[in-house]
Amino acid sequence: MGQMHFKRPLGGECATTCYQTPVPWCSIGPRSRGSAGDAQMQATLIDRSPACAWMSLHPRLSAELVGRLADALGGDDVTLNSEVWQGHFAEGLVWALACAAGLNPGKRVLDVDGVDIQICFPGKAGTKRYPLIEAQIKSCSNPTYVNDSFSYPIPVKNYNDLIGVVGEDLPSRRYLFLAHVPAEKTEYVESSVGSSQFRHAIYWVDLMEKDPIDPEKQAHKSVHVPKSNLLTVETLTGLVTGTLAIGGE
Repeated sequence: MGQMHFKRPLGGECATTCYQTPVPWCSIGPRSRGSAGDAQMQATLIDRSPACAWMSLHPRLSAELVGRLADALGGDDVTLNSEVWQGHFAEGLVWALACAAGLNPGKRVLDVDGVDIQICFPGKAGTKRYPLIEAQIKSCSNPTYVNDSFSYPIPVKNYNDLIGVVGEDLPSRRYLFLAHVPAEKTEYVESSVGSSQFRHAIYWVDLMEKDPIDPEKQAHKSVHVPKSNLLTVETLTGLVTGTLAIGGE
């Protein structure tokens, strides 16, 4: 049984003690049995403290990947690369906005259909109970503009995942959220005694009525996200409850 201590910010005695079962490191290898030499898979469980801690914080990381990172770097000090960091911050912006709107954000364990977040209304909205939307979240720090829209290229597979008819192809409406963030990571958040400002803003676009693209003929598709489609507490709530008119490119 693992034990984690959470201390007060200024030190001192332990304020809270939390017990949890550590996530084991699992290594699988063949073991020969009998003269025929047929292999039997044997799982050996080894307690790896760094892997256990990281897995509890981010369940989508595999134990094998976390363990290898810890061994390669000699400890827990793993720095995110620039693109992962930027995307991680963009997802955090959407989650924060959903929480500020009193909505219920969630995330699937496996990312197999291009959905980065699900946002649900925690109650009845009109005649619907617990309506929800799904969204892909992309980010850019040096955007390209076409007239009054951002022009952002996404893989055709991701583009096609946003297209379809609710009730036939998809269970709910899907949107593309584009977060425009600063190029410098130190400018993501500016905090003072009175407030914390998260930069810059999030925009949305609805592509569900577009025509799918053959991935054998085209690898990427440039999507135009209107600057007027600013994602706010009000517009996000409207998208989730269905009271906001959908918008295309």
